[in-house]
Amino acid sequence: MYNGFSEESLKRIAQQKVNFRLSVKIHVGIYIIVSILLLAINLLFTPLILWVLYPFFGWLIGVMMHSVAYVVYAKGVYPMAKRGIIFHYTAYIFVNLMLVIINYFTYPIFYWVIFPALFWGAALIIHTIAYFIYYRGKISQEGSGVSRRERAIEKELEKMKKRMKQK
Repeated sequence: MYNGFSEESLKRIAQQKVNFRLSVKIHVGIYIIVSILLLAINLLFTPLILWVLYPFFGWLIGVMMHSVAYVVYAKGVYPMAKRGIIFHYTAYIFVNLMLVIINYFTYPIFYWVIFPALFWGAALIIHTIAYFIYYRGKISQEGSGVSRRERAIEKELEKMKKRMKQK
């Protein structure tokens, strides 16, 4: 037994990490090969229009989300709410990067990209504040982390038990 895990369960977790890492490497490799091919096609047939930037950055969002999912899993980031914050920030950064590129090449006179960045940024701030209010853990007497939400659940459970005893 290793920290509550059997040898068999540790081996299963290690196998999942190796498989996940390999899938990320395959995704990145295919992204690079296809991007090189698309760039060659773009430069050979339509050198004056850089349409290749759209699939580059569009697919980069997927590659980054896949990579972040692996890192979060491999590092054992819990609770799921914390993973949600990490994914939200990653998506915000890479989608807005793509929108800046699109704005630059389609209508550079008007910076419309500011609006999704600001409004989504406000939602990201609200998401982060909600995480810190409801899911930020405090160390309990047993040494394990207990979030505000978990403490509220325990408190409600105690109330319900008292009511059951009174009846």
